[in-house]
Amino acid sequence: MYSVFLVEDEIVIRDGLKASFPWEQYGFAYVGDAADGEMALPLIRQTKPDVLITDIRMPFMDGIALSKMIKKELPNTRIIIISGFDDFSYAQEAISIGVDNYLLKPITKDKLKEVMADAKAKLDKENEKDNYLEQFKAESQEYEQFARVRFFNQLVSGAMSVSEVYEKSEELGLSLDATNYNLVLLDFSPMTEVATAPVYSKYMARLSEQLMQFLKCCPEYIVFHWNMDTYAIIVKGDTETIASHTTTLVENIQRRCMVYEDEINWYLAESGPISRFSEFAKACQIANKRLSCRYMNPTGHVFTDADIETIRNNNEESDTATIDQRLVMLFLENAEESEIQGFLGNLINKQTKNAMKSVLFSKYFAMTMYMCVCDYLRKLSLDPVTALEANTRASIENVEPETVMEMVEKMFAIAISKRKNVVGTQSRSQLSAAIKYVDEHYSDSNLSLNEVAKEVNISPSYLSAMFSRENKTTFVEYMTAKRMEHAKKMLLTTGEKSQVIAEQVGYKDPHYFSYIFKKTYGLSPKEFRAKGQGA
Repeated sequence: MYSVFLVEDEIVIRDGLKASFPWEQYGFAYVGDAADGEMALPLIRQTKPDVLITDIRMPFMDGIALSKMIKKELPNTRIIIISGFDDFSYAQEAISIGVDNYLLKPITKDKLKEVMADAKAKLDKENEKDNYLEQFKAESQEYEQFARVRFFNQLVSGAMSVSEVYEKSEELGLSLDATNYNLVLLDFSPMTEVATAPVYSKYMARLSEQLMQFLKCCPEYIVFHWNMDTYAIIVKGDTETIASHTTTLVENIQRRCMVYEDEINWYLAESGPISRFSEFAKACQIANKRLSCRYMNPTGHVFTDADIETIRNNNEESDTATIDQRLVMLFLENAEESEIQGFLGNLINKQTKNAMKSVLFSKYFAMTMYMCVCDYLRKLSLDPVTALEANTRASIENVEPETVMEMVEKMFAIAISKRKNVVGTQSRSQLSAAIKYVDEHYSDSNLSLNEVAKEVNISPSYLSAMFSRENKTTFVEYMTAKRMEHAKKMLLTTGEKSQVIAEQVGYKDPHYFSYIFKKTYGLSPKEFRAKGQGA
């Protein structure tokens, strides 16, 4: 039901219209009235009516002045002006500011019915358009969009100024308007020893959908599909609410993930509150280091500094310094380059207190890491000598405690990059199969990212990320483009009605089809057909 507000200085007319017209019968709730524009303005600002009916000549502030202010502040409000004067100049000025109707007193009940029915029809049409826009946004909202991932990477790398952060976030429709933030990393690494893209899992698909639905409903969270198996969630709040918002998020994630405890792996870490955009880079490092504890404890879930401290304390009094190579291989199989420093820091924490100060241990550490990397590269069917830098093996003999970490970081970065190349080659083949499937089934109104992912046996989130990265377009955008292309051909080469064409290109709702078509080509299907036929 829509709302209506009446401004009329003659009390008899005002009370008469309020009491005698069946507002609710015509879809309107009568939310208030006033005797002049000055008294009406604060009430209108408060009630925000869908329709304003106002007399044109009133003391203090007349209907024209009031209408101008309302059109500026509430541009979607429909305005109907009434007057006892048949004055064309008033009508002209009213029309010029966007008033919907201009009526003369006395107003008959039938005429008011006609005008209100017209106002309701216009509001219905606007709402339908808004609903279609929301539907389109919902369908197009893929957190793996290339632009969003690039923005997040720039944010956590500190590559943008404050003004650039605001500008780019506004372009992407991301509201970064809080005084405090927290960064939460949520990872679903399968912790396998197979260098392939994550396969389709109905449990993971179901969980992802549930998580995204929850996050989309909460304006205090902004989510990005950051890496292959990792989501980054920015929590927004102020000094008083940031902790509770973070707790609510973690509890919701934990509750949903525990349902699929036997089918998936999940790991979470947060950075802690920050108040400046420039602190996101440090926040990401902190969250990454905490999250990298999952390679030391693959059965854990939520990691904090306490886990890092536990790793350190468990070995503080040990007299031996050994490296668990299984942990290293697990890391190389599943990690991202951004996690290298955090993982190595935690790995070093497992050594004796003074181990890294020893030249002998530094050489042992470097050689052990070198052997792990070589073994892993061979698993990828790559020659370690060719894959690594030419002097890597020889450099180990001269390594010092001050340089050993930099050397190992380089080796790890090469190994992870090579793994991504191998996985990428396989994934591009799956992407091609996915595109072919869309090309052949776009007319199916039930076609979805999840269905296509299942068909090519790849996780939906990874497929969506591949679509964005390789094609610079999202899955929904690609599918929509195929549908619109075929619809355009049918409009030009057949006499089928728009409703029939909508069904044949995958749309159950012909009105929504027309909305998407006009959004794509700037013309309605009817206008496009007429123009194409030279009409």
